[in-house]
This record gives sequence, structure tokens and C-alpha cells, in this order.
Amino acid sequence: MINLEYEAAKTAHYIVKECEQGGISSREVENVITKTLGVLQENGIYGCIIYLYSLSDDKESNNIIISKLLQMLKLLGVETPVNVNDYENVLKFIIDNVCNDLEKLLMLKQLWEQTLVYARYASKARK
Repeated sequence: MINLEYEAAKTAHYIVKECEQGGISSREVENVITKTLGVLQENGIYGCIIYLYSLSDDKESNNIIISKLLQMLKLLGVETPVNVNDYENVLKFIIDNVCNDLEKLLMLKQLWEQTLVYARYASKARK
């Protein structure tokens, strides 16, 4: 059984910490995370990933968020794509390994939502 609370909290912590170490302001991180969470809730996993790739403002924070979210796939027994900069392969990977399995899709969506909520709060707390 997966402890969603623990995994979400741990990943959120690392998202915010790595963004901060990369010199990205808490306000910027909070803004990206809040918008990403909204897209995830309205448009799902695939929409969330496309949205993060579509942002051109701060590629470093986007790559950190994408990388950390994709690493959570290991919790569901799915190996993650090696290169998060390879947009096409990551999208194909999400289609082939997540979107085609409803159980994994719903579990991952719940896990990502909780993670992004925690990351948003952590970003606010660091201001």
C-alpha cells in the first residue's frame, strides 16, 4: 500500500527546495504550481504535462516540477522517462503508460493534486 500523504509531502518539499536552490523566487514557484494544479484538476494528467511544457517563462522550475511529478510514477510500478527535456517522448510515455490504465490514471491524479497543494503551501510559507 502506498502512503500518499508521505509521498506527496516528500515530493512537494523537494520541488520547492530545488526551485529555491535554483534561484527561483517563492512567488514565481507558487504561481506556476497554482496554475498547474488548476490545469491538472480541470484537464487531467496529460493536460498538466502539456501545460508545464508550454510555459516559456521559467523553464528551470517547469523542468523541476515535471521531473518530480514523473518520478512519482515509480510508486505505481511504472519506470519514468529518462529525459524530461524530450517533450515528444514524455507525452507519448504518458499516453502509453498512464492514460491507458484508468486505475493508474486516477491514482496518479490524486497523488499529483495532493503534491501540488502541498508545494503551493510550502511556497507560500517560504515568502
